[in-house]
Amino acid sequence: MKIGILQFKPGKSIRSRKLPKDIKMLKAAVKELGHTPVVIREDRCQLYYTRNQPKILYNGKKFPKVDVIIPRFNALSNVSLKATIVNQLELLGFPIIQKYTSLVRAKNKLRTLQLLTSKNIPVPKTMIVRRFEYLDTAIKAVGDFPIIIKTPFGSLGKGVAIVETKRSLLSAFDMLLSSNDFNSLMIQEYVKESEGKDVRVFIVDGKIVAKMERDAEGRDFRSNMALGGSGKLVKLSKKERDISRDAAKALKLKIAGVDLLRSNHGPVVMEVNCNPGLEGITETTGIDVAKKIVEYAVKFAKYSSQ
Repeated sequence: MKIGILQFKPGKSIRSRKLPKDIKMLKAAVKELGHTPVVIREDRCQLYYTRNQPKILYNGKKFPKVDVIIPRFNALSNVSLKATIVNQLELLGFPIIQKYTSLVRAKNKLRTLQLLTSKNIPVPKTMIVRRFEYLDTAIKAVGDFPIIIKTPFGSLGKGVAIVETKRSLLSAFDMLLSSNDFNSLMIQEYVKESEGKDVRVFIVDGKIVAKMERDAEGRDFRSNMALGGSGKLVKLSKKERDISRDAAKALKLKIAGVDLLRSNHGPVVMEVNCNPGLEGITETTGIDVAKKIVEYAVKFAKYSSQ
């Protein structure tokens, strides 16, 4: 099979020819399983519309012929616009393992909260505010300082901060208000008992294929390994396993990284990632998660062709 790996590049790195580590890992897994990898760069795709027939070109030529596509969607802004390429591929009948609607939902933390709570999946106490006068209500609702503030979009720990005092919160809110992109702020409880730790559960096609506990580095409360956090092996309770699978299912994600916090009241879902990192969890667990993804992609392609 020819297996397409759809690479999205955020920001200034878009002109770089160097492949990210996760793309290299997927390429290696495709080759190991006896297939042919085809890396497709999103920035080299052109959407083309005639009077009655949409098309996708690649480098101004015919789009590569592939049997299935694995998208690595890492957009942090203009999410719906950047995901249009995924939607167009779906409309043209290309087998793609992550759907447009699922990717866009997962990238929007507010929408994620809506979907999780509608399925009775526990999340940290969170209030969304847009005006100064509602800050006191929000602080009281989530349980006083310290608190976590988040912007609706972001990953790898970006757009997330811990705030220790009301004065700091007011300063942060005032700064965000001056941004043209700002329209709401998520104020979330700080789960003190987690002590800068969380649990990453990696799910492929509804099955837990790997899991690890992540610990923040130094004084940083964010446990993301991309920010220097460390990982170690962890055992999950039945409730943690069930919640993780339910969270991925709620967002209709076939590939998901579910981040759990262990609170005194049981596990809560902090975040659901549609583009979970491959390197850290592979190094920590010894499990080739890229291979698990490719195996599912092959299965998906065979099912789609029937």
